Amino acid sequence: MQFIPNTVLGLFDSSQKSYEIPVYQRAYSWEKPNWETFLDDLLEQIQGHNNYFFGNLLLEVIQKNKKYEIIDGQQRITTLTIFIRSLINVLKEREYETEFDPQEKINIYLKNGGNIKLRPVEYDRACYDTLIIDNKKHFSISTSSQKRIKEAKDFFEHELRGYNTQKILEILEKTENTELTVIELEGKKDSALIFELENNRGKELTNMEKIKSYFMYQMYVYSTPEEIEANIESISNIFKLIYLIINDLKSINEDSILIYHNNAYVKGYSYRTIDDVKDEFKKSTNKIEWIKSYIEELHTTFSNIKKFEFSDHLFAQRLRELGMPAFVYPFIIKGYKYHEPDSGNLNILFQLLEIVTFRAKLINSRANIQERLNNILVNFDGNLADLLNKIKNKLNESWYWGDANTKNYLNGAMYGNNVLNYLLWAYEHSIQNNGYGIKKFSIENEQVEHISPQNPTNGEPIETGYEVDENNQYTDDFISEKLNCIGNLMLISGSHNASIGNKSFDDKLSTYKNNPLLNQQAEIKNFAKTEDSRPVWKGVSIDERHQRILSFAIDRWSFDSIKIPSNNVSTNQ
Repeated sequence: MQFIPNTVLGLFDSSQKSYEIPVYQRAYSWEKPNWETFLDDLLEQIQGHNNYFFGNLLLEVIQKNKKYEIIDGQQRITTLTIFIRSLINVLKEREYETEFDPQEKINIYLKNGGNIKLRPVEYDRACYDTLIIDNKKHFSISTSSQKRIKEAKDFFEHELRGYNTQKILEILEKTENTELTVIELEGKKDSALIFELENNRGKELTNMEKIKSYFMYQMYVYSTPEEIEANIESISNIFKLIYLIINDLKSINEDSILIYHNNAYVKGYSYRTIDDVKDEFKKSTNKIEWIKSYIEELHTTFSNIKKFEFSDHLFAQRLRELGMPAFVYPFIIKGYKYHEPDSGNLNILFQLLEIVTFRAKLINSRANIQERLNNILVNFDGNLADLLNKIKNKLNESWYWGDANTKNYLNGAMYGNNVLNYLLWAYEHSIQNNGYGIKKFSIENEQVEHISPQNPTNGEPIETGYEVDENNQYTDDFISEKLNCIGNLMLISGSHNASIGNKSFDDKLSTYKNNPLLNQQAEIKNFAKTEDSRPVWKGVSIDERHQRILSFAIDRWSFDSIKIPSNNVSTNQ
């Protein structure tokens, strides 16, 4: 192990040296706040007289003085090369103002002959080579890390164009003289040891990175001398697979999945930090096997979360449409463990979780639903009939999300409720003749329409066809019981809503008939009544429509709507 003081220029100023980010490391993850800090630090140092210190760079020696793998510092080094490319581009735009030689800097920091100085993780190399090494403007982006590479380049170019040429040259000089300490490591065991020591010094790492370094270090501690390299290599290989999956995920980050995994397998919802994982590890009798088992299960979890993210199961789609609360993910993780991805059992699980999620969002109580579900989660072994009965009984016992309170909320003022739009789309799907579902149709600038209009804010009188008193006002009872209930609400486009405003019901009804984007608009005529040969929309119409939608919703989000085959068992028990 060698500690070598160096500068950024010294690190790159060799025609043969190259640095590679191994695929078991995370891909490029820095974003705008990090880029701003990077640039601000350089600008701040220009005002002083001391050189900027870039920190430690941990390298594993693959071929001395030629090829190195970056164990720690990959985000900083990747950002540095993107920044240099951006700086070169801006100075090239002003070549008439300076004798700056762009090719010299390209040879030092980016590519010298056939030697590319930095090789990102494998799946981002084509993007990096196109945008940074070859300086092309476009690349077909396929991962979030590739998107960040492009955005970082655009950000630095935009920011640097705001400075005069002399200032940019000063920034370049400060960058090249930035100091760092290169720590060269021989083999995986040195990497595991020093990486864990470095990570305990308060660096901003994800919890995934912390748990990875912790386990690599524990492999170093507990392995026999002849097994150290192989055991640490096995951890690296599994994290390689995990980071490949992470780069494909669109809607959930790695640390969240780590939390949900530990909810499922370590301490239920009482899990708080990775110290809880460490505590479980310390209790184990065979430390090496415990680590291997945990990491393999973690990889399975990431793989299954990816499967769920792209699942075409009906209720997986509906869960995503409704919005995924954190407490459902541990159940999904366990569900995939016990049931094959293409089995109907998973859709049953998703349906159950969709009902629980709908009730939780509908009622939005301050009571903690996770506390009620914790023991059920911990003991879930894939038996869906047992899971259904336990959740149904527990939520009814708790009352907050039980059948009675669910009906109370559906019966009340629903305008502004978290699930109103989702409920109205589900109702729409139930009355559609064309068979399209919630995810297959949308309306522009979706809004919720009050059929009997809300009181105008400009003081105008309520138009004809609605239930008003002798002063042409809604009664207090009407406002509290009818105006905002689901019987008086429907989905509508923003333009349609704006065009009808506070018009008479007769005029509104005509627009519903003439432009029925949704069947819930067209069916209003079926609930309307007639007075003096004109259609009206009063309490009785609202009540009738309310009861229809209420009955639909109670059936739709009833635990009794779930049909579990009598032969249901977990497939991997």
